[in-house]
Amino acid sequence: MVDRRACLQWLTSAALAPSVWAQNSAAQTRSNAWPRQPVQMIVPYPVGGTSAILAKHLSKAFERNTRQSMRLNYQSGTGGLMAAAMVAKAAIDGQTLLMGGSHLAAARALMPEEEFDFMEALRPLALVAKIPQVLLVNPARMRSRTIMEWMLELARKPVRYRMATAGMGSSSHIYSELLKRREQLEFEFVHFRGSGPALQDLLTGAADMMVDGLISCLPHVRSGRLKALLVSGHERSEVLPDVPCAQEIGLEVLDSVTWYGIFAPQALPDRTASAVIEVCQRMGQDEVLQASFQNLGIRWGDMYGHDFSDMVRQETLHWAQALKDVGLSNLMFKPVGEV
Repeated sequence: MVDRRACLQWLTSAALAPSVWAQNSAAQTRSNAWPRQPVQMIVPYPVGGTSAILAKHLSKAFERNTRQSMRLNYQSGTGGLMAAAMVAKAAIDGQTLLMGGSHLAAARALMPEEEFDFMEALRPLALVAKIPQVLLVNPARMRSRTIMEWMLELARKPVRYRMATAGMGSSSHIYSELLKRREQLEFEFVHFRGSGPALQDLLTGAADMMVDGLISCLPHVRSGRLKALLVSGHERSEVLPDVPCAQEIGLEVLDSVTWYGIFAPQALPDRTASAVIEVCQRMGQDEVLQASFQNLGIRWGDMYGHDFSDMVRQETLHWAQALKDVGLSNLMFKPVGEV
């Protein structure tokens, strides 16, 4: 005779088994999920510049969303390619990532073909930010109030003024070069290792002007120590609403904004890549990060995986043609890794 109590217990256990199995499986998945330890983010420019400021905000969002720390490692040099080469050689476990950007696409066109190719060595994972470039002057050195007055001043006193940049191959340098060559302007370049040091010379008057990422120069524009004449791209920035954009002025050479993304070694396994992308998507929804980005005039990139890879490829082709048109192709750099 069947024991009804035993039968009921068996049926209850059987019914609960899938739920218990699913919970255990989910717990096991979480325990094996990326990241299981602190992650290192390689930043291609020193503290004080756009890349470094952006990386700091992203690292805080990363820690809030993963309960793991993100250590920032600043490796400047060769238009960001030194940092890129460092990440390309890292272990393919997702523990070393690169804070790359449009400077990589431009730098590739400036390098001899036999040198490092970031498109072959790195895997694009997530587009995280779009940031305009800003044409700045030190108002104590240049009295220009508009972009047209600035161009007239350069024409009136050729080779008198000094343009600071964040370094050879940086977005700051490339935008300045394009502006100089397309508009037939005359000025002297002064290259620094990052926009932080360049801004300091601009503030002290050792340099007269600079093209810089919005978020690193914004505090100085707000304080009045620097004057913004123009922002790159097709629209004005919400944090600098009185400053015209390149499109409305008709400066096609500055009609794009700089972008920043997360890269990993090319051979990173798909499973780990998906995990990194999932964390980046969560970061994009982080309310604290959203508020910080809005205050700094940053737009979240919101592009991942294959879509981002396609965008990087298109951007690289775009910069190759743009730099070729003004005679800047294969501008010689020191070999990657050389100081």
